[in-house]
Amino acid sequence: MSGAPGQASARWAEVDLDAIGHNVRQLKSVLDSGVLLAAVVKAGGYGHGAVPVAGAALAAGAEWLAVATVPEALELRAAGITAPVLNLGATLEAEADAAVAADLRCSVWEPAAIDVLERAAAAAGRPARVHLQLDTGMVRLGADPNVAVELGRRIQASPNLELEGLFTHMAEAEEPTDRSAKQLSVFLAAATRLAYEGVSVPILHAANSAAALSYPDARLGMVRCGLPVYGYSPLAGPSGLQLRPALSWKARVLQTYDLRTGDRIGYGGTFEAAAPARTATVSVGYADGYPRSLSNRGELLVRGRRAPVVGRVSMDFLSVDVSDIDGVEVGDEVVVIGRQGDEEITAADVANTLGTIPYEVLTNIGRRVVRQQVPQGAPAARG
Repeated sequence: MSGAPGQASARWAEVDLDAIGHNVRQLKSVLDSGVLLAAVVKAGGYGHGAVPVAGAALAAGAEWLAVATVPEALELRAAGITAPVLNLGATLEAEADAAVAADLRCSVWEPAAIDVLERAAAAAGRPARVHLQLDTGMVRLGADPNVAVELGRRIQASPNLELEGLFTHMAEAEEPTDRSAKQLSVFLAAATRLAYEGVSVPILHAANSAAALSYPDARLGMVRCGLPVYGYSPLAGPSGLQLRPALSWKARVLQTYDLRTGDRIGYGGTFEAAAPARTATVSVGYADGYPRSLSNRGELLVRGRRAPVVGRVSMDFLSVDVSDIDGVEVGDEVVVIGRQGDEEITAADVANTLGTIPYEVLTNIGRRVVRQQVPQGAPAARG
């Protein structure tokens, strides 16, 4: 058994801003001229850091940003980012004044939300720019397309509001079904009715990442892309893009143990050594976002080799079997997600083991995993 000297950092994630820029340029390459790209930076930039990701995305050609809450948008404004920011979620009455003052683009789908923004805009003496969301089949948020004209007229008639966009969200664009085509048809029919009634909407947008890649007809005036910005395709098949995962999650070996036959590890003793073995205790646990359900079935990279997780993942630590890896020492860098030598573990690999999706794996990485931008001090575009 050996103990750990002090380490500068026990758990951290390196975020490659060059990879973010590369991925945005890949997305822009498939869009027609004039189609805007909104980089989705909600949930702390999918766990990568919203502000640095936003800066890198804008510098690479994204024109808009999208978030899910007003506080997420205000974080971008506080960092000096002036590019258009669309809040895809609700703007609560208590948030409306700040949202209007920050010139956020706010989603609306019911009269009460329109009234809230109208009052805030009137008080501020500046118009609030809104995007009317229609529910064409997602059954989550949005107005019934049959009332689009009524709501559009209501917004257009107000001197305090500007109807800047009309949008919907695709529910099955990742799958080869006809649901997306039906949703798009319903959406475009509503847009046509609005135009016929004299309600002008400058920006139509329907495509999330999967739809932007799979349904060119859905790209319209703007696409909203999240996962590909971070280096992963939402599609089961080829995306046609050369994406680079932007995040590497790392930890340290804190202690090593030489086990005897019959020794058991961790809470509940769920791993018992069938023969003499060597294990390493690593500074990552479920409080950092490494799922407890990967106990006795996950893998980490140690010295360029795959090391299986043995025993239960605890809140702050886990153990890996390094019996077949020579020279493992306290302080060695361990890769949770990323590349080491010729081996790589991606967020998609972890998601496949768990039976989930990369979105969940990335956004669950905990706050105490310190994010470090690479290259260090890279300039952030303000938009």
